[in-house]
Amino acid sequence: MPDKQANRWSAEIEAVYLRDGREIWALLYAQCSDSDRAYDALQEAFVRLQSQEIESIRNIRAWVLTVAQNWLRDYARRQNHAARPADYLDSIVGKPSDPSEGLENLERNSRVRLALQQLRAEDREVLVLRYALGWSSKRMSIALNTSTSAIDMRLSRSRKRLCEELEKVGIDHETV
Repeated sequence: MPDKQANRWSAEIEAVYLRDGREIWALLYAQCSDSDRAYDALQEAFVRLQSQEIESIRNIRAWVLTVAQNWLRDYARRQNHAARPADYLDSIVGKPSDPSEGLENLERNSRVRLALQQLRAEDREVLVLRYALGWSSKRMSIALNTSTSAIDMRLSRSRKRLCEELEKVGIDHETV
């Protein structure tokens, strides 16, 4: 009997990982700007999930996200690391045909990254959920355990702060 329960629980964990793992990783990446560290946090949360009683967790996805975010915060405190830019992301976009266009893109991307790093983690989080993952306000409110109107307000304020930071680094937010 214990093997059946363990197998059911393992299958449920795997289903959550397959369904939500990428999006949780993206949220973690937005928080720390390090893909390997975000992946480590995700793995740690799922390892800890395996030792939990299934009945004690109402929302597995939210539980995993919270545990992983706490792990990242603890890691940052232990290591005294700040978020770092991931310069290799510029190469993923593709190579422009004109070399001067490529240099302009690199410079703009660097400035946008600098502006994003100046934002609070909460601001980056909602911006990533909306613009990188395409989440609706309703979906974000469920994941972040808050109201839709609170999410809309956070998005509005986050966009405003990003525009201000973009102006500081010399970028018109309309061109981004």
